[in-house]
Amino acid sequence: MTQAEREYEWNALRKLWHFAGCLLMIAIFYLWKDLKGTIPGADIMVIFAWAETAIALGIDLIRFYSPRSNEAVARLPFYGKLMRRVEKNHFNATTYYLLAAAILVTLYRFGLCRESTLVASIMVLGVADPAAAWTRHRLARRGVEHARVYGAISFVIASFLALWIVSWVLHGPFAPEHLLVIGLVVAVVESYTKYWVLLLHPVTRRVQRLIAHKTTVWLFRFYPDDNLLIPLTVALLMGLLPWFLR
Repeated sequence: MTQAEREYEWNALRKLWHFAGCLLMIAIFYLWKDLKGTIPGADIMVIFAWAETAIALGIDLIRFYSPRSNEAVARLPFYGKLMRRVEKNHFNATTYYLLAAAILVTLYRFGLCRESTLVASIMVLGVADPAAAWTRHRLARRGVEHARVYGAISFVIASFLALWIVSWVLHGPFAPEHLLVIGLVVAVVESYTKYWVLLLHPVTRRVQRLIAHKTTVWLFRFYPDDNLLIPLTVALLMGLLPWFLR
């Protein structure tokens, strides 16, 4: 396996979970939305989302402090197979995924996020991220240069389609050109966040040395993962864009 192939590793089960997981989250959201008027407690969905996030976070923390547990989790038939090599000593992508969903549901609950924004933010992650990853993987295997750029283009196309469909179905306030701008910005965030993080690594290392302690080691394994940044960036742009369109 070449260095490019290792960088753009492809895990079909993981990307299937991306897509299926986003559909499941949206289905649960609409189930709650339909039932919240007939059952007491409008915050049930918020509690459920944060409880899931806490469970995923708890599993990661156990892995960080127990190498034996970490190896056991890595051997699990489903959960372990979804993990990338780098995630064996860092937070699992699912944890970031659930954290983003919990934040979006909380914002929706308090009227700070529209229904179309919540659904679109989750759909972009579920559709565009696998499309970009597949493009980079295939081009890297063929030795094509600038695979990351072509992956970003695939992300823009897939995210635009997802945003347009959601906007059309839920009567969103954005024109196609606005959705394209959102897709372009999010594609840059998705494709190049890793390089920005590496650029700032010397600074973060200094901060880490100042407050290093074995009980806080997990804090420095938190990474601006695309599973967290993509939905939140989409939601932020869809929330701010109407202010500039006035």
